[in-house]
Amino acid sequence: MIEKGFFTKLDEQFSLRISNDSNEDFVKILELNVAVHGEEVKEYIERIYKEHPKKKDVLWLYIEDNSTGQIISSITLLPLEWQFEGIILPVCEMGFVGTLKEYRGKGLIGKLNEFYERVMMERGYLLSGLRGIPYYYRRFGYEFVLSLDERLSLSPNQIPPMELSHLNIRKATRKDIGYIKNQYNSNSNSFLISNNFDRESFYFKFMNDSFDDCKLSAYIIEENGKPKGYFLIGMSFDNEVHAIITSQLSPPLMIKLLQHINEYSKKDQDLNLNVAEFSEFGKYILSIGGKLQSNYGWQIKVPDLKRFFESIKVVLENRVEKSKFNNLSKTVIISNYKQSIELIFNNGKIETIKIESGYPDAEKCDVRIPGAMLLKLLLGDRTI
Repeated sequence: MIEKGFFTKLDEQFSLRISNDSNEDFVKILELNVAVHGEEVKEYIERIYKEHPKKKDVLWLYIEDNSTGQIISSITLLPLEWQFEGIILPVCEMGFVGTLKEYRGKGLIGKLNEFYERVMMERGYLLSGLRGIPYYYRRFGYEFVLSLDERLSLSPNQIPPMELSHLNIRKATRKDIGYIKNQYNSNSNSFLISNNFDRESFYFKFMNDSFDDCKLSAYIIEENGKPKGYFLIGMSFDNEVHAIITSQLSPPLMIKLLQHINEYSKKDQDLNLNVAEFSEFGKYILSIGGKLQSNYGWQIKVPDLKRFFESIKVVLENRVEKSKFNNLSKTVIISNYKQSIELIFNNGKIETIKIESGYPDAEKCDVRIPGAMLLKLLLGDRTI
């Protein structure tokens, strides 16, 4: 299994490595990322490199110039766990992708991507997501599949002027984690996909004294001293809007939250918020006159469709059971125009999954759907 400290020579000029978490590697990786992404990533990368609760599984892949020892291109594999209709999906995010300007055009990110996918297969990650440059990663098989960054605008005069002095907003503390976990898990039932709640990861990501475009902070909304909900607030990656994630909130609690945010914004300008359009908070903002300004999404790749279908077999069987096709006994063939997936059903259960490469005869397939659209269908992009 490929581990930290791995080394292989690509050619006489370049070598590919995985950081062994040394301070020497950290300094070089930081220099590269500041040169590519700017000074603002410095603190963010330092926190992840040195303090991430799953640090042992965070892999910093990089290419160095053999003649100078300088790191000139890198990507990072960040582990995630998604809950998907009752099962846990081990997935990863590709982050901090960059190459020094003078070394671009040499296919170095392609080399790193090949190695990244090899590591994915070895460690059992079923899909990879990233938030990067639009369509650049299509060359590696990534497509926009799931919503990620949806921006809503709301005029301050559209916020109901309700008097809510019995409600209070305070900073969350460690003693609130049990309450937040229960609220989070209850709320996640309304989504097909959610992050699996991990206590240490929550501390790391959200229990911050202040928030910015790299950090979010957790707050509790209380009614007469009793917690009634929580929210997470930070800034978007471009530092343009407030990013907000909430538990299930009643309308008065949502109004209190909007009033709270408005206090920190210029009164004569619209509130601009990064809120999930289909969350209860997003739907409420739209219901009182808010407007959807723009949206962006996760770019997703599933390197091994057969392994992915085998992992979500129970989900597919449950979907069939709840449909008019329950007790199905049939071979269902789905083509994504590059591969065809054969699902052999017997009384509603999938007995065998086969994959064939190439474009099949049209008459042979039950469904033909391009790759990205197939993932949208399977992963439940946007609404059901």
